[in-house]
Amino acid sequence: MAWPPANYASPVANDDPNAVTGDLARLRDWWANRRGDRERSIAWILDPADDDEARRAVDRAIDSGATLIALHIDGDDSASRAVIAFVANVPATDVVEQRPGTTDHAWMEAVAEVRDLLEPFRGVSPEDDGVDSAAHALPAPGIPAAKAHAAQAAITSAAQRETAIIFDGLAAHAGAALVSTADSRAQEWMLPATSSTDPAIREAQILLDIEPATHFGTNGGDATSLRAVLSLLDVVDPA
Repeated sequence: MAWPPANYASPVANDDPNAVTGDLARLRDWWANRRGDRERSIAWILDPADDDEARRAVDRAIDSGATLIALHIDGDDSASRAVIAFVANVPATDVVEQRPGTTDHAWMEAVAEVRDLLEPFRGVSPEDDGVDSAAHALPAPGIPAAKAHAAQAAITSAAQRETAIIFDGLAAHAGAALVSTADSRAQEWMLPATSSTDPAIREAQILLDIEPATHFGTNGGDATSLRAVLSLLDVVDPA
């Protein structure tokens, strides 16, 4: 299957209610409930560099007819983990995975890097009366999480235009965590693509309290899982 480039809206047809089951039926119904009588059309947005690029990409996608945005943003590894740890109010050790082959020393260094990024915010709860929200507090230089904020901008922009957005990737989940603190209404329009083995992504999904579209249990490091979800949807409910 040839995948469209980012921001390209591809039409999808066939609303056969018997075409999909299980998770895919849930995804189909979730999308149908949010697009209403609008055309079925998917647009990809991959790794926007910053907030402005993310907003422009969302606007272009929706203006071209997209009713579902597929967002993947990865990278900013330590910063994204720090964002999730701060918003979910969990320690750095809970958001850093010790993968097979990783030495204890290497894992501790990774944890220390996240902990250092959190240092300016120690003692400041995401619900602290002194800040409007975690999303407001985090642009400070202490956590240079440009990709997380790009994801936040993309999700918020899609929600403001009442367009469904399905996402995957560590930075995308960090952005979704920020959205959850700033605009609870936006959660109606966003959906994680799949469950994950990455502890930071798991913490973000627990915080969001939104069941993922599928349960592949991947690490979210590239767009493969998101492509697989939409590929399966397309196979069982083809154009």
